[in-house]
Amino acid sequence: MPLRVALMRSIVINGQRVRMADARALTERVGGVDVQSVIATGNLLFRSSKGARLLEQEMEAACQSFYGRATEMVVKTGEQWRSLLAANPFPEEAAQAPARLLVWAMRTPLPDHGLEQLRGRATDSERIERTADGDFYIWFGEAATSESRIPTGFSLKALGAVGTNRNWNTAMRISRALDAMSV
Repeated sequence: MPLRVALMRSIVINGQRVRMADARALTERVGGVDVQSVIATGNLLFRSSKGARLLEQEMEAACQSFYGRATEMVVKTGEQWRSLLAANPFPEEAAQAPARLLVWAMRTPLPDHGLEQLRGRATDSERIERTADGDFYIWFGEAATSESRIPTGFSLKALGAVGTNRNWNTAMRISRALDAMSV
């Protein structure tokens, strides 16, 4: 069965912090097998023959049922995840300061006007690049990530897009766990 990577947009749903044991159980409830979580930030690896869109819908419905509210899910195949990481436009920066690099895994590609909106918020050392598949990376440069103007007032939902981010450290931990499941 193919490997899947599911990313929860939020691990606080309807005021409750998601326990990874519950997230794994929800994934099993929609037919995922060999389910693993990678750190406690809503990263799930599992096997399923179902397509990404169906899994996203079913996992969101399972969250709705369990928590009384859904959180958006982004599901990628193992190959899509590897491709996303291989497309990193900032490899030197990732090696120097991995916590300052965000990987945005998108359900639908970031539209051009969204990319321009983000770039318009960037300061001199901040950079944003979109991959060929529509996912994107944000390098926060020298400033503290929390001080960046990039996310201020920016909404993927307003653009009609759904996605979630992980910093490079987390993305690499997911990748290593995915590699371990592949053998």
